[in-house]
Amino acid sequence: MNLYHLKTFYYTAKFKNLTKAADILCITQPAVTKQIKQLQSYYSLKFLNIIGKKVILTDAGEHLYTIADKIFDMESQAEETIKDYQHFNKGKISILSCESFGAYYLPYIVKYYNNSNRNINISIVIGHNESIVENTIELKSDIGFISKSVQNQKISAHEIMEDKIVCIVPRNFPLRKKDYLEIADIDGYDIIVHEKGSVTRKITETFIEKNNLNVKIHYEVSSNEAIKRLVEHGLGVSFMSNNMVSEEVKTGRLIALPVKDESFKRKYYMIHHSDKYFPKPLKDFVDLVRQWSSIYDYQ
Repeated sequence: MNLYHLKTFYYTAKFKNLTKAADILCITQPAVTKQIKQLQSYYSLKFLNIIGKKVILTDAGEHLYTIADKIFDMESQAEETIKDYQHFNKGKISILSCESFGAYYLPYIVKYYNNSNRNINISIVIGHNESIVENTIELKSDIGFISKSVQNQKISAHEIMEDKIVCIVPRNFPLRKKDYLEIADIDGYDIIVHEKGSVTRKITETFIEKNNLNVKIHYEVSSNEAIKRLVEHGLGVSFMSNNMVSEEVKTGRLIALPVKDESFKRKYYMIHHSDKYFPKPLKDFVDLVRQWSSIYDYQ
């Protein structure tokens, strides 16, 4: 089999777009069309139906795409292995992380890792859970940190921590001296929520609906820091992971009230491609994450 023709088929099937396949392969669109025709002619089989700008896989094409996907995953892994041997232990670790873990937990892990691995460059990009999973599947990152479970045969996920969610209120909140928040305590208050799709937003909405609370969602904010500032200025109350507000609680700028509800927890997961090759620097980093996870106090 001509692997170059297979790669042309693979990217055309992947994106269902001739122009995008041509851009990735650095060839012209007519060249893409020609190579697909040559592949189909060689095997006397139709793998793709190209109708105008539409690209539709046949049954044979679907099966070939599944195999090609594995082949080019392995090609990426082979290149990573070679690079590791070329550079020994020098290199780069590419990390994708959801905002909450990346901002409040990951810096501590990187600090400890850097103490003994100063020759390793670390790239950290903050994103949404869905994009982190997608890019990890595409081997565009070494590891990812997400805040919800994922079921995908190409992803290996490891739970690394569980964090309590608390109700954060301003320091002059009438019920600030209570040991924990009861359901009726926030009835009638304005609520500041995270953006739609976030784990904390879903937990908050479920809590409100389950307890039939009469509250008004007054602000919808995608930044944890912005939410804390809004609460601090008395514009409402919100829900957030306990450790994210530890500094504000210590300085007295905010009050964190535990919620008497066992469902008020969120989990974090470390993920990587199931067939990911782990060079020594990356293996050391992953081992450190697991060690940190086993001793870190989340309460």
